[in-house]
Amino acid sequence: MKYVWATLSVLTAVLIFFSSSLEGDVSGEASMALALVIQELFPFAYDVLNFMVRKFAHFLVFAALAFFTANFFKYFLHGRRIYLYAWIFATVYAVFDEIHQYFVPGRVCSVWDVLIDSTGAAVGVLIVYLWQKKRECKTRE
Repeated sequence: MKYVWATLSVLTAVLIFFSSSLEGDVSGEASMALALVIQELFPFAYDVLNFMVRKFAHFLVFAALAFFTANFFKYFLHGRRIYLYAWIFATVYAVFDEIHQYFVPGRVCSVWDVLIDSTGAAVGVLIVYLWQKKRECKTRE
């Protein structure tokens, strides 16, 4: 199973890198298309909806990265270090991702995005932690 978690972690990191490599116009078109679909269901102002889609994507993908990484780290670490190191890894990756975006035409480097990413990573790690605690409770019964 550790190779599955490692593969999912690497694939998520590659997805993040690829998405960040898209020029601003291309990235914007992708989020606009999703925002238009959602707007049919929920009549929000388009600009607000597009902003929410983009920021939720940041949150979600870094939650996934931390989730997969924490599950991988369980094979090598014990205790709270699993969760701390997974969160640190995802947050450091977010910092480098934003620096990378600085060099991509039409993209910006944003501290706010790093905060959103690290919050998503914390939620991903928290899910692994709660899932582990639930499994431990079941094995005690």
